[in-house]
Amino acid sequence: MTRLASAGSLLRRLDGRKVLIDTNVIIYLVEDVPGYGNLAQHVFRSLEAGGFEGVVSAITLGELMMGPLWAGRRDTARNLRDWLGAFPNLECRLVDERVLAHLGEDPSVRWERLRATDALIVAAGLAAGAELFLSNDLAWRKALSPEVLVALER
Repeated sequence: MTRLASAGSLLRRLDGRKVLIDTNVIIYLVEDVPGYGNLAQHVFRSLEAGGFEGVVSAITLGELMMGPLWAGRRDTARNLRDWLGAFPNLECRLVDERVLAHLGEDPSVRWERLRATDALIVAAGLAAGAELFLSNDLAWRKALSPEVLVALER
């Protein structure tokens, strides 16, 4: 049985830090995934209130938009993009030369354990100065140290 982190412990870990937010956390929020959606709501309320600084990769925005686009809901995809683009205390990091310069360079990241899109998302976080990486992706658990990875599960 999966044990979820408590909202309090999760928010204490993020407090005052710069945090890359992975795609799955935002999916939990917008789709209100049981259990996880509630934790994601706490995260985004704290982000909105300035409890921490958030970073997402443009790749994350693209991944999020594809679900509605596959379902033929272009307006939903655009609304999601616009909502995240204007979200307080959230920076969207484009994949550019600075991001690519971080790809494969941090020896604490086991790059070979990440898919290409995930590696680019992690590199975008590094380029933006993220101190923590918020994700529930199992591959990220194998690639990032527990000191920098924050999961919604214990």
